[in-house]
Amino acid sequence: MRGLVLLAFSAALLSPAQAQSTHCNAQTPAAQDVASTMASAQALKDLLNQREDSVVVLARQGQKMDRHHLSYSHAAWAVRQPNGHWQIYHNLNECGTAHSSLYVQGLYEFLSDGLVRKEIALLRPTVALQERLLKVLANTQRLNLLHSSRYNLAAYPFSGAYQNSNGWLLEVFALANEPNVWSRNDARGWLKAQHYQPSELDVGFAQRTAANLFTSNISTSDQPVSLLDRGKIQLNSGDSVIRFIARYSQPITDCSHQGWGETVCIFSPPIK
Repeated sequence: MRGLVLLAFSAALLSPAQAQSTHCNAQTPAAQDVASTMASAQALKDLLNQREDSVVVLARQGQKMDRHHLSYSHAAWAVRQPNGHWQIYHNLNECGTAHSSLYVQGLYEFLSDGLVRKEIALLRPTVALQERLLKVLANTQRLNLLHSSRYNLAAYPFSGAYQNSNGWLLEVFALANEPNVWSRNDARGWLKAQHYQPSELDVGFAQRTAANLFTSNISTSDQPVSLLDRGKIQLNSGDSVIRFIARYSQPITDCSHQGWGETVCIFSPPIK
């Protein structure tokens, strides 16, 4: 099993780490589950290697969010390696705390992190964008410049107080499109100018209060009062990432789209 790698401030400081997104106390998986996930990872790798992409977006279903009419909880960059393997670059919440770090994983780890379903959404940015993304993702200093360790699942997308995992990916996407992005504020400004639409959820007063009091990685303190007064919050979800980046992506043929449009491919792993 490939380990996690923490993206330090300098590329020379890359080091092993053991943090995972939300399952730090998870039990050792059964051999059958390991085999199934390995088969899924191989099938996803085979799908990715059918094309000449260097960077794609993958979104997974790590939480059950049907009540909010959402499907995908977490999106990440997948980068092709010279040996044909793929590495996942993403921002992970550490064990349900109010802290996050940037990590590099393999496809197996991406698929094994307690997913409610192993269906994966795939997007292929345009060739020109992939070339720019490859340069951005190789620049560890710029990646960290756009990262805040103050994790909040419900971070308001246009406020800099906190950041969730999808927020980091979107800010990196902003940098790839606009080289003059030098701060998180610049990145959010670009997203707003491009009419990025976050997901809007119905969250009542009692739910917000409980989350703020008893959950370390959820806070609604940076949400606009105008939203809270209507019992709403806005956040960066996997769904909102998909809908936005789909506008900058290539059509994908011979693939199930499940109503997401021609630039979104839904990968369903083989059933074992």
